[in-house]
Amino acid sequence: MRLHGSFGLFFIITLKLFGAHAFLLQPSIEQGESVTLVISAKGESIKFPAIDQIDGFTVVSHQNRQSIELNNGVVTKQLDHYVTFYPDRNVTIPVYEVIVDGKKELTEPLQLPFVQKVATSARKEPFSFEMKVSNITPMRHEGVKLSFIFKRNQNENLVDMRFLKPTLEGFWVKEVGKDNPHVDGDNVVHTVQYMIYPQKSGEQHIVPAKIEVARQVTSREMFANQIQWKSISSNDLTLHVKPLEGADLLGEFAINLQNDKEEIAPNEAVNVVVKITGEGNFDDIEPFTLNLPNATVFTDTPKVTTWMEGEKLKGEFVQKFAINAQESFEIAPLELRFYHPLKQHIESVVTDAKTIKVLGETLLSKSEKGVAEEEKIHREMPIKWQFDLRSFAFGLGGATLVILMAGVLYRFKKIKIIPRRMQQRDVLQKLLKYQGQNETVDCWIEKLEANLYRGGKHPINRKAIDTLLEDLV
Repeated sequence: MRLHGSFGLFFIITLKLFGAHAFLLQPSIEQGESVTLVISAKGESIKFPAIDQIDGFTVVSHQNRQSIELNNGVVTKQLDHYVTFYPDRNVTIPVYEVIVDGKKELTEPLQLPFVQKVATSARKEPFSFEMKVSNITPMRHEGVKLSFIFKRNQNENLVDMRFLKPTLEGFWVKEVGKDNPHVDGDNVVHTVQYMIYPQKSGEQHIVPAKIEVARQVTSREMFANQIQWKSISSNDLTLHVKPLEGADLLGEFAINLQNDKEEIAPNEAVNVVVKITGEGNFDDIEPFTLNLPNATVFTDTPKVTTWMEGEKLKGEFVQKFAINAQESFEIAPLELRFYHPLKQHIESVVTDAKTIKVLGETLLSKSEKGVAEEEKIHREMPIKWQFDLRSFAFGLGGATLVILMAGVLYRFKKIKIIPRRMQQRDVLQKLLKYQGQNETVDCWIEKLEANLYRGGKHPINRKAIDTLLEDLV
């Protein structure tokens, strides 16, 4: 790229006379355009100043370039420091100090005029950027499609483009996707879409988004192509979010409760799964609690999965329970309330009640209990025994039989009660029969329940448990 007339000659003379020089790549700027200040110096050792802001505008990038010149056998190093920023008014570039080969060199001050462009019917703007929503008066938790539409003239040759999404505070955000660029008249149209879900009612403001585009422009610099960045801002938006009363959920849901057993043995566990499907704000569903006073209930942390199907937020909520009981019980219906946006009223879905029967339990009616109490009273009344030889002989024989049976049981006591391959859940079932009778048993029950239902990793000594159960049998 050739030098532009007297400016190029002045640039060379300035470097030779002063050793440091500053100039702007753009003689003037318009709204959204970037400006690049170049500080150039020649020497063996060059130290540029640290520049974080220029006339109140934050510097967005720094870059260095080096070139080597050979004149009459003398090698000279030139180092150029590029500083880019985005002003929106006239700018005064101050004097900067550059250390060249140990000497202080000062650059000259510069002025940058800001030009406010006025659009005319004869000349349209090459870029436009719009932000819009599908509904400005949604309810809390209701999905709203948010679209960003960027249009550029086909004749604009862009080197790069960056989309800067606004900070969407107070919204839950899901990206829908990006449309393939398409031609509309003289423009190429780019569209990015999101689904946003307001988390609170009232006025919710969305600040402007930005798109930065890079264009190749004519540079005053020798032998280099210059990229100029331009920032285009969209409009801002305000949503008037209506409160959601009577429910914390919005959408359409279905609920189901499943259990793996209808009948269990005493202290055996039944597994229960609560599953919710449909569309809506699944992340706001509260965990369920099973109120079973005569049973022990363990629960996992619910697992929530969501995904987008077009513009609909689909999901699944799964919560698992393990219930241990010694007597039959009923799981009461579980209810889920939500606002249906199409029907515009509160709805609820309910699970069926589930009855779990515990086998081997004794359930007595009131009359049976009365008979049992009466029999108990009779059994507890004092009985007068009369000694006779027949009774004594009968008693002695019974005692001998008891002694013999005890010996037989002792011989078979060494049989393993806990096989090596038995699962921890089955070991727990055996121990639960003796819960509350022995502190060591209760300790092992606590460790096994922690491993099975709360993610614990306690080591289980099956040999010790086997010995413990032998003593209890």
